[in-house]
Amino acid sequence: MQLQRIRERIATYAKAIARSPDLHIWAVQADFQRHWDLDDADLAGMLDRSLNSEVNRRLWSRENYQPKAALLAFARMEPEQVRLMFRDLFREERELHGRIARFRFLPDELLAQYREEGRRPLMPGHDIDEAFVTLWLAMKVPARYAPYDHGAFVAALRDFGVKDLPPVPDPERWAKVSRTLQGLLLQDPALVAAYADLRKDPSLYQEDTLLLAWDFVRFVGRS
Repeated sequence: MQLQRIRERIATYAKAIARSPDLHIWAVQADFQRHWDLDDADLAGMLDRSLNSEVNRRLWSRENYQPKAALLAFARMEPEQVRLMFRDLFREERELHGRIARFRFLPDELLAQYREEGRRPLMPGHDIDEAFVTLWLAMKVPARYAPYDHGAFVAALRDFGVKDLPPVPDPERWAKVSRTLQGLLLQDPALVAAYADLRKDPSLYQEDTLLLAWDFVRFVGRS
């Protein structure tokens, strides 16, 4: 990545962050931290409350893309299986790629099991993809993970002068790059000041979060 180009983009972003269309996701993150309880008897209800917003629902609900609805359906029918999915996903000692792959695989396995048993599947398929899985990681461990937006990531890498672009979603690479970008973002005094001013809103998540790197990449991708 071309460091000078990134710094130029950060300078531009510092002037635009207050107009970001995605600032409400910080509030979603704060709500998640208040509601998350994997031992809640009503697992589906807890998951629904933990990831909920009238503003940012496009991250998990739009036409022909309903991963949250699919996950809630599985949570109602197979709550213990879904609890295991999340426990495995959040086990930091395990390799990230494998955790994401297993989280995505279990719903496929359950649907196949229903068909083999002659049970009517609750849905023909599901939309639980890398973007949705990393969204849960970002909500649960904000300082280590940011949601994955493949299109924005590729566009930003191209803007930064990277030639080796990921042809398919690569959450592991994103995890490393997002942490590098976060460090660079927090070195810019103008951006730090603008970011601190925004977070005077008490409804927004106040602790360390890689949402800043995520929002920056989406800004570059839109530009």
